[in-house]
Amino acid sequence: MTRHTADAGNVIVEFIGITVALLVPLSIIANSCILVANAYLSTETAARMSVRAFVVSSSDASGTRAAHAAVGLTAQDFDSVKAEMITKISCTKNPCLSPGGFVTVKVSKDVKLTLPRTFGARSVIVTAHHTAVVDELRAP
Repeated sequence: MTRHTADAGNVIVEFIGITVALLVPLSIIANSCILVANAYLSTETAARMSVRAFVVSSSDASGTRAAHAAVGLTAQDFDSVKAEMITKISCTKNPCLSPGGFVTVKVSKDVKLTLPRTFGARSVIVTAHHTAVVDELRAP
């Protein structure tokens, strides 16, 4: 007597099992990559916009306020309000808005990753900086 075993339906079960085993970790890793890419774009844009706002201001105090406001607006645009962006402004001359001087704005953001602990780091710090020159023909 010959015995026949029915394998009908096993392929579907194996496909679903392999798909879940591969796609769930892949989607978690892809989500973390997207978070880092969003942080990179937001910090880069924030640094560029804040240094532009600083060098066109009338004084160092108003420039600092304008730079921080530009960073805040950029964070809202990129929906990055949850994680604080740290802004540091440095100048080559004192006062900062001296004609021919350079102003550098550095923006940093701590990105919390959704990776499991087995992958290592749970957060990444993304930093961007931008430098602009204060116009030589600037009226004091």
